Amino acid sequence: MAYAEMKNQDMVVCEIFDDAALIIVCDGMGGENHGKYASTIASEVVRSKFIAGYDRSFASKTLKNLLVSTVTVANSVIFNTSHAEPEKSGMGSTCVAAFIDAKSDTVHIVNVGDSRAYLCRGDTLEQITRDHSFVQLLKDQGKITEEETVNHPKKNMLIRAVGVDREIEVDYFETELQGAKLLICTDGLHGCCTDEEIKNVLSGCDIEEAAKKLVDMALEKGGPDNITLAVAENS
Repeated sequence: MAYAEMKNQDMVVCEIFDDAALIIVCDGMGGENHGKYASTIASEVVRSKFIAGYDRSFASKTLKNLLVSTVTVANSVIFNTSHAEPEKSGMGSTCVAAFIDAKSDTVHIVNVGDSRAYLCRGDTLEQITRDHSFVQLLKDQGKITEEETVNHPKKNMLIRAVGVDREIEVDYFETELQGAKLLICTDGLHGCCTDEEIKNVLSGCDIEEAAKKLVDMALEKGGPDNITLAVAENS
């Protein structure tokens, strides 16, 4: 159902249930060591809290509440840790978590930061999540174009991340898969590869081959070492 690739201070988790899967991708910030620490906390807390609270009988609203609450708890753990240990001050992490319910052919997604979730159906690639970044804010305000975001000096500045503030707002999305491939990735991929390039790989390969080719493509285009992603489908 899912295949993942991970590099350096990012984290990826794939938890398989009888008829479902939970996939988590986190990208840490705050220096190499503290970024890895933050992304590890975020992914592990989201995973453990979801497993502890999940029941296969849950309706969509209950799944939404559970997913959002796992990220909220992760936020509190990282925030409290960074304030209790001054050397870890400022650490945080992006987080995208997707729960695929095979029975209903539905995916439930939560996100904070600029790691993304996409769906690829045939020749169409749709970005499901919205970046919580400074350049996305400028673009939404009509102050810069999509093309200007690529080389903007503050393109890596986040306006929302797990663990940075005491309170956090978590975005939630729910959609049917309908034969689509699900891609969850850090900016190590989408920051150096275009949507067209990503779509061409996803539409032309099975999920395992696609995951490997996407990482290779990002590296060949000069991407950073921290390229982490997961590709999944309901099969």
